[in-house]
Amino acid sequence: MKCLPIAAAIVSAGLSAAHAEGTGVLAGGAGRDDRALVAAALVEAIGVAGSWGVETPTATPAGRGASPVGSIGPRGRVVADAVGEARAQLAAGAVPLTVVAQFRRVREMIDEGWRAYLRVQIDFAQSRLAAARHDAEALVALPGGPELYADAALRLGAVLQHRRLADAPAVLALALALDPARPITLAEFSPDVVDAVDAVRAAPVALQHLHVAATPAGAMISIDGNELGRAPLDAQVTRGQHLVIARAPLSRAAVQGVVVDGPATVELALERDEDALRLAEGAAPGMPVGAEQALVDSALELADLDEVVVAAVSDRRGGPTLLVQRCAGLPVRCTAVVDIGFGDRAGLPAAAREAWRAVQAGELRYPPSVIGDSKPQPAPSGCRLCRSPLVWTGVGAVVLGAVIAIVVSSSSRSPPVLTVDGHDFGR
Repeated sequence: MKCLPIAAAIVSAGLSAAHAEGTGVLAGGAGRDDRALVAAALVEAIGVAGSWGVETPTATPAGRGASPVGSIGPRGRVVADAVGEARAQLAAGAVPLTVVAQFRRVREMIDEGWRAYLRVQIDFAQSRLAAARHDAEALVALPGGPELYADAALRLGAVLQHRRLADAPAVLALALALDPARPITLAEFSPDVVDAVDAVRAAPVALQHLHVAATPAGAMISIDGNELGRAPLDAQVTRGQHLVIARAPLSRAAVQGVVVDGPATVELALERDEDALRLAEGAAPGMPVGAEQALVDSALELADLDEVVVAAVSDRRGGPTLLVQRCAGLPVRCTAVVDIGFGDRAGLPAAAREAWRAVQAGELRYPPSVIGDSKPQPAPSGCRLCRSPLVWTGVGAVVLGAVIAIVVSSSSRSPPVLTVDGHDFGR
C-alpha cells in the first residue's frame, strides 16, 4: 500500500493511485555523516546493479562520501533518505491509500445520489447525498477535501431546494464558501438550482460572533477555508452553517461543523499525528523493534516506495560492520540481516555492493531490526574457527539464523573476525 498527494482536480475527476517504482534507503547510525556515507554507498550499489545483479550504468552515480538525493536505476528511482522523502511528501499533503479510498467512496456516493435525483428518486437522493456530505467532513482538511465537500453540499442543497426545505439556502451557502470558483451553470444544473444559488449570493449578510478554542492552544484556525489566526480567537461569521478546522504541527487536523444562529462557541481537540511524530524523530540506534517497524512502515508508505533498504554501521568484532535488510509490503517484512565487516571507510562501497547482492534474493519474512541492533558490540574472545584462513579467505559468508555474516576486506586494514558456532557449518 502506498500514498499520493491529493489535488482538487484529481478529486473532481476521480482518484487514481500512482504506481510506485522505487527503492528508498533508511540509514541509521550515531552521526549524520555516518548516515550520509551509508546512504551514498547504497544508492550507488542499487543504482548500478540490475535485479539479477548485472552491472548497468546509472543516471546519477553517487560519489564516495556524497549525500545524494537519489538516482535512477534499473529498479526505478533510488531515494537516499526514505524518511526525509516521507516527511516532504507528508508536508505536501500525501496520504495513505486508505484515505484515497475514502475520497473515492465519497465521490461514488455523490454520483449515486445525484443519479437518483435525476431519476426523481428524491428520498434516496437526499439520504445518499447527506451521507456523502457527512463522510466528506472528515476529509475537508486535506488537499481536495473542501472541493469534494462543497460538491456534496451543492447537490444536497439542490435536492433540499427541490423539496422546499428550510435548510437549503444554508447548505448552498456553505458549498459556495468552500468552493467559490466552482461554475454553476445551466449546462450542469436545472434553472431552479441556478436561481437558488443566485438568490443565496444576493441575500443580505447577517454576521454573528463565533469564539473558537483548540487543544493545544495556538493551533491555526480556518473557517470555511479562510485562515484566520491562532486559537483562541473570535470571529464574525454569517448566520448559518460553517466548517471550522484547527491545524498544528505533528497533529492531525480537527474539523467540526457548526450552525451559527447567534453568539456561539466551538472547541476542537487535535490528536497526535503518529506518522509525523515518528518521521520527525527518525531512526535512533537501539530503538525497540515495534518502533522500528512503525518507522519503516511510515517511510515506505508515505514516500511512495516499493521497498526500503534499512542499513546502519556498527562496531562489531573489532571493526566496522555494515548491517542491511531489504523490506517491502505493509506491514513491512524484511530479509535476514546481512552483516558485513569492512576494514575502513574505503571498504564501505564494496560492502554496500555485497550487501545489496545478498538482500535482493532474500526472503521477506522478518521484522526490521537493523536500527535496533546497531549499537556497538564488544569483540568476541576465544574463537579459533573465526580466525581460520579456510573460513575468511577472500570473501566468506556464514548464515546464522536470521543473520547473514560476510567479511569484505580492504587494502589498508585487516578484516574483523566473527564469532561463529562451528555446528552451523554442518547444516
